[in-house]
Amino acid sequence: MVYLVLLNLRDSEDTYPNLISFLKSFNYWARPMPNVWFIDTYYYSSTIRDGISKMISPSDKVLVIEVGKSWASWNIPAIITDWMKKNI
Repeated sequence: MVYLVLLNLRDSEDTYPNLISFLKSFNYWARPMPNVWFIDTYYYSSTIRDGISKMISPSDKVLVIEVGKSWASWNIPAIITDWMKKNI
């Protein structure tokens, strides 16, 4: 399953090295824009959310959504859309 992970972080993503390492620990991931990630995993969305919530502050926000087959994009780098074509 591919999930879209949306982050609303109080500080820059760079100040959350453990969070970045966690998201990059999934076998397949892509980052189309800041604070937006795609990850391909068999974990449940709640498991991903719980893992992320341990690494962010209580005022930060996270949303994890399973992505369906239908998607469209505009002005997203080819490396990301190629990943999406292959994995979603």
